[in-house]
Amino acid sequence: MPDRHSMSSQARCVETSRIKQQRRPRAALPAVVASALTTLALTHATAAEQDESTKALPTIRVQDTADDEFDYVSSRSRAGLRTDTPLIEVPQSISVIPASLIRDQNAQTMQEVLRYTAGVRTDMYGLDNRGDAFTLRGGSYGMTLLDGMRLPISGTWGIVRNEPFAFERIEVLRGPTSVYTGQNGPGGVVNMVSKRPTAESISEIALQFGNRDHKQVGVDFGGRVSADDTLLYRFVALGRDSDTQVDHAFEERLLVAPSLTWQPTASTALTLYGEYQEDESANIAGFFPWAGTLLPAPNGPIPTNTFIGEPDWDTYGGERMRLGYQFERRLGEAWTLRHDFRHERVSGHLRTMYTAWWEGFLDAQGNPDPDGQYLNRLWYAGDDEVRLLNANAFLGGRLSFGNVQHTLLMGVDAMSWRQDQKVWGDEPATPLNVYEPVYGTFPMPELDDIPFARQRTRQLGAVLQDQIKFEERWVVVAGLRHDWTESERSDNAFSKSLGLVYLGEGGWSPYLNYSESFQAVSGTDAAGEPFKPLRGRQYEAGVKWAPGTGRVMATGAVYRLEEENRLTTDPENPLESVQRGEITVEGVELEVAASLAAWDLIGHYTWTDARQSAVSEPDLRYLDKQLNSIPEHSAALWAVHRFDGYGLPGLRVGLGVRYLGETWDGTDTLATPSNTLLDALVSYDLGSWRMALNASNLTDKTYFATCLERGDCWIGARRKVTATLSYLW
Repeated sequence: MPDRHSMSSQARCVETSRIKQQRRPRAALPAVVASALTTLALTHATAAEQDESTKALPTIRVQDTADDEFDYVSSRSRAGLRTDTPLIEVPQSISVIPASLIRDQNAQTMQEVLRYTAGVRTDMYGLDNRGDAFTLRGGSYGMTLLDGMRLPISGTWGIVRNEPFAFERIEVLRGPTSVYTGQNGPGGVVNMVSKRPTAESISEIALQFGNRDHKQVGVDFGGRVSADDTLLYRFVALGRDSDTQVDHAFEERLLVAPSLTWQPTASTALTLYGEYQEDESANIAGFFPWAGTLLPAPNGPIPTNTFIGEPDWDTYGGERMRLGYQFERRLGEAWTLRHDFRHERVSGHLRTMYTAWWEGFLDAQGNPDPDGQYLNRLWYAGDDEVRLLNANAFLGGRLSFGNVQHTLLMGVDAMSWRQDQKVWGDEPATPLNVYEPVYGTFPMPELDDIPFARQRTRQLGAVLQDQIKFEERWVVVAGLRHDWTESERSDNAFSKSLGLVYLGEGGWSPYLNYSESFQAVSGTDAAGEPFKPLRGRQYEAGVKWAPGTGRVMATGAVYRLEEENRLTTDPENPLESVQRGEITVEGVELEVAASLAAWDLIGHYTWTDARQSAVSEPDLRYLDKQLNSIPEHSAALWAVHRFDGYGLPGLRVGLGVRYLGETWDGTDTLATPSNTLLDALVSYDLGSWRMALNASNLTDKTYFATCLERGDCWIGARRKVTATLSYLW
């Protein structure tokens, strides 16, 4: 449990002043507009000096986007094997979510980006805005990569969430992928590919308005700086200012992400980039008990707009600064050297309250009362400082021996992570009437100036991989990786991967795969014991279909995944974690992406049997039970129709259906019912203008994302409607 502290009135005044400065009102939108106008002026000035007839040099493909891709269909990905390989030659289930789909669905969080993807459980904690919680293949929480390198191991408070507008595409690799992507959990990884400079001119300004006073402006500029294509640039910025479905809770964001590519020769490219992002919000998680949410209560359901904290004190947010470079050098016709380096700093803060759901309802005096309207509250506060250094170097190339072709990859990657954290609280506040809340009854907590508690993790990995293609039909992929880690304990381990693909007629590619994962876990349990590394292994068989037109990509997969040492909530200490035995997940995934005639669509069906397969005393109640919050069945379909053939060029109408099956609390005691949600799109392109109207949860259905064994339920997102006006030239 967190330490309990108090502080002097003078220190409290300093703390209050600091938080008020952090919550400066509505600064994001003017900053982005000013940046957009400045960049626009520079863009036109540069363009006026260029000779458009100048022939471009042949260059390395800086932005890794295939030429033969259609709106929703991607045929290649570098993330899978760290090589530019057709997806049908990769013996692994991979989904690619392009920027066009993110735009069409107006996805504004990573959870929204992934909700139509097979094998992914998004919306794990409903409205919780303290991070992007999702799992892959019923496994541990999905590891997130940015351009192939790890992001900060989550600072507990003030996590700066990833902004989808900044990405060219999202790649989802299911199953253990340690050999290819470094240390990660057994369920898989999500790799976000940043928008980077291209020789093609990009100019976009997008304004957005929506319900709950949602306002947003985004800009995306890019193209040539020099006439000979040796210097390219990209500038992405976004400002958001919005209320939420919870009273007194807001969300603000400012993002600025410039990048510059220098290509002095046709075989050399260096990209420098930076990013600044600031998020500020108020906690929208209710931590409400079973009674009044999923189960009946004497006074009816607790309103979904109830704010549980104190409006004058509650705050959550942080800022992130990122600097890095990407270097690529072609060594002759067959070999390429790649090197990446990135430094990140994240500073976060949290001041909030949560309900003591285990105490049940109270009367106005704070006494237990089954017919009461009050819930007790506890206050909590934290500050985080996270520092991360990432670096890698990979050499890849091709060798041929008769009709056998080898694509070799060898390299190293390293990471240094440090977290400094202060935690106060877990102390009682005053009860709140959750049906008719009245705030200001509790003096704001006083916080001591305590020292930071520090955690460190250092990691080094070496990888060797060979893709062997023979007789133009068979592909064998073998990889071996060794990791060394040092945190509260030191560990090292080998991870292996072996896969086989047969390239059949008509675009059919059956495959087999065995893979392993390794991930060091920082921190200790309630007794102060360091956590053991998370290990996983998986057996997978599947088939991919990608006919020669490039307009369809379909995948079917069946797998068995075994996982050891997953972190889960300590039932005796809800704010602590434990590692409990072994987990076995068996599943089937069917997924399709297609752009056919006047239709663009994606869809999936997922069956997941995820159970605690081995435990020891006193955790026998979890044995052979479905893991909490993981549905056995889920499915989704999103389809967009173009009306060009009806004499209405530019008009597009889309509809999405998301089904999430029944989930359990981890002991098969309480079931959260299934839910079906609708999303919709109407868009119209007229010359350089694009207009779009999006609705998420179209019918405004009230539902619960999950209910946990410990006794609380999490509310799902209500209807969100946004109108977007974009100008592209």
